[in-house]
Amino acid sequence: MKNARPQQVETSAKDTFHSTAGILPTRRNTVLAGVLAELLEGHTLTSMDAVFKQYANRAATVIHCLEARYAWNIERRDIATAVNDGRVVWVTAYWMTIHVREAAFKAGARAWIQKATSAANKRRKSASHAKSRAAKRNLLRADPRQLDLFDAFTVEG
Repeated sequence: MKNARPQQVETSAKDTFHSTAGILPTRRNTVLAGVLAELLEGHTLTSMDAVFKQYANRAATVIHCLEARYAWNIERRDIATAVNDGRVVWVTAYWMTIHVREAAFKAGARAWIQKATSAANKRRKSASHAKSRAAKRNLLRADPRQLDLFDAFTVEG
């Protein structure tokens, strides 16, 4: 029908919740595992928290991956927050319902969270080594602002 009238939508099971636990990632020293551990602990994460706590610049990508690949049910809503320069911006807040968290803990998430937290702490101890490796890699790359020896003669000035 082209001109069908909208119908009132009613849920058939108003008191039931999506309460199945997703799959716990096997790699525990990743940003994905860190975000999942925070959500399972009952924290509400915003996209700004992901930048400052987990060192990831796209919380939405991590959340999408947790939902699509690992079948986690993550709730979200947009909230207004003030930033240091005086503006008010909208960010998305993510959390897990108590029902999903209970199902996850029944499936053994507590031990996984402890292993993921210890793996993240171990990784953070090697942060200075990673910074020096990144600096060495950047030295090996050519700076696009530098002219080549032969390009200097072809530039008109």
